[in-house]
Amino acid sequence: MPYAQNAPIFGKQMLTTFSEIDLNGIKGVLLDLDDTLYPYDICHNFAYEKCKVFAGANYAISEVDFDLTWKAARSKVHNDLHGQGASHSRLLYFQKQYEQVFGHTDAAYVLKMEDLYWTEFISVMKIDSDAKDFLKLLKSKRIPSCIVTDLTTQIQLKKWLHLGLENYIDFIVTSEEAGVEKPASYIFNMGLEKLKLNPSDVIMIGDSEKKDIEGAKLLGIKTYHIKANSTFYKTQQ
Repeated sequence: MPYAQNAPIFGKQMLTTFSEIDLNGIKGVLLDLDDTLYPYDICHNFAYEKCKVFAGANYAISEVDFDLTWKAARSKVHNDLHGQGASHSRLLYFQKQYEQVFGHTDAAYVLKMEDLYWTEFISVMKIDSDAKDFLKLLKSKRIPSCIVTDLTTQIQLKKWLHLGLENYIDFIVTSEEAGVEKPASYIFNMGLEKLKLNPSDVIMIGDSEKKDIEGAKLLGIKTYHIKANSTFYKTQQ
């Protein structure tokens, strides 16, 4: 079901750390992936710059044009596919970008750039050390867990493997699989169904106030607002 516009507005929840999570009485854990278990911006910026350089050297797309057309393409895809996992598709971003610059589709460019972006992105991904310690703790306590994440399934599974999450986490639900994005209730319910648990049995951990925290609270799930490396920039009330 789509996110209701008249849903209750919850007060802002302060950032916390993995070490502060109370697992007493908890039977399962739902977790976000991007910017919760690893820092997203570092990876994105690295991959983006690699793509910009490649496009300039091989397709004569200037840095200015690359930035402008990427932004426009991303915005169009987000608007056209709002609420769907494909709204984050780098494949579609690069397709729209090339069409803006050259006025037609170039399959080789689109496929090459999408592969380059995610190869470079994943090459610098590192799991937050506190997150890893927390996942080890869950494993030792035999508390099952499920990733609940926006974006397409294939790339999220590649991240899953690179970060070694298969050693610690039991399930994953993506917005592509669910057909909706957080904060829609259905994607959280899919995670609960996989864990075979009720909202009162679990906690949700995520970096986004609106998507992760408010979305889970709508179902009565206890939440923890955590960003990757939050021990270094924990906010003060």
